[in-house]
Amino acid sequence: MRILICDDNEAIVRQLQGYIREFFGTLGGKLPELGVYDSGEALLARETRADMAFLDVEMPGVSGIHIGAKLKERNPYIKIFIVTAYPDYLDEAMRFQVFRYLSKPIDKNRLFRNLKDAISQYGLETREYPIVTQGGIVVRRAEEIVCVEARQRKVLVFTTEDVLQSVENMEHWRELLTAPCFFVTHRSFIVNMRFVSAVEKDAILLKHGEQERIAYLTRRKYSEFKNAFLLFMEGVK
Repeated sequence: MRILICDDNEAIVRQLQGYIREFFGTLGGKLPELGVYDSGEALLARETRADMAFLDVEMPGVSGIHIGAKLKERNPYIKIFIVTAYPDYLDEAMRFQVFRYLSKPIDKNRLFRNLKDAISQYGLETREYPIVTQGGIVVRRAEEIVCVEARQRKVLVFTTEDVLQSVENMEHWRELLTAPCFFVTHRSFIVNMRFVSAVEKDAILLKHGEQERIAYLTRRKYSEFKNAFLLFMEGVK
């Protein structure tokens, strides 16, 4: 795992480095690679791949908001922490799905809780699922699967790239898609809550880019789905 820190405050940088090493040390295994920068320009010029980033908002030159947006373009699954003493930037930061907003001075216990959540979510989002078709096996990440639908004795897996006909039945997919982002809304549908655009009593609108799809929602599952969806949305803020 590669983690970036960008802050022109040396004391904060040292604190973050120490806390991050301490946290991963408690997990055992290999410590993450740390890339440390005091300017956004230097970071963007040298870094192309990262799994997590801690970014200060107010620095000379490029702001942490701009850096975060660029990193998100290069690494769609990156978990970005905005670290600042100025809460005025919260709305702007949330536009590109900041994982957490940390206030200075950094609270160690809160940071550790958020690191645990970030690792868990990153693992779920980057998990790969094999889709066995008549033509072979196609691998897609959890974040690339929009929904699974049983239709006229066929099981179709709708992804962000294509539609694949699975040779496996719906029971297989209900057992396989156990990540918190997936929900069985109907005997014929499993949806990825990341793509939910609207919820009605008996239907869910899924949207990806210009593509829209309707999934059935069993009425008796409406309350359960609504609660699960709200919890999911709270978790990705």
